[in-house]
Amino acid sequence: MQVSLREISKDDINAVLRLQVHKDQERFVANNAWSIAQGTYSELAWFRAIYADDDPVGFVMLELNPAKEEYYVWRFMIDKQHQGKGYGQQALQLVIDFVREQTKAKQLLLSYVPGEGSAVTFYEKLGFVETGEVEEGENIMKLEL
Repeated sequence: MQVSLREISKDDINAVLRLQVHKDQERFVANNAWSIAQGTYSELAWFRAIYADDDPVGFVMLELNPAKEEYYVWRFMIDKQHQGKGYGQQALQLVIDFVREQTKAKQLLLSYVPGEGSAVTFYEKLGFVETGEVEEGENIMKLEL
């Protein structure tokens, strides 16, 4: 399957809104409706649907602040029916590649809610490391670009 990041349109918004994580993962990430609403009203938000071929399988939102040398993964999710297929790793690698293309990008940051079932191991496999910082109860990780 070819994984890609696509702008969300009126034609696929409902499919993206229906994407959900497993019940026990809901405490780790906001639902897509909330994320899209926040992103729509933020000048720094960049969000995309994650596709495997022509099927929406996830959602990602970044905070892009060209004045800074760091970028932030604000939201990242893969639908419960598509987890464990490698789509998340491929999608996050596309995000990393996108951020590397930004002129001043030196770091890609993200945060996660600690606890059993968190995505920390997933992020570590892609090269993210703990910063030791905690913001609003979430641990911060970074990837040096």
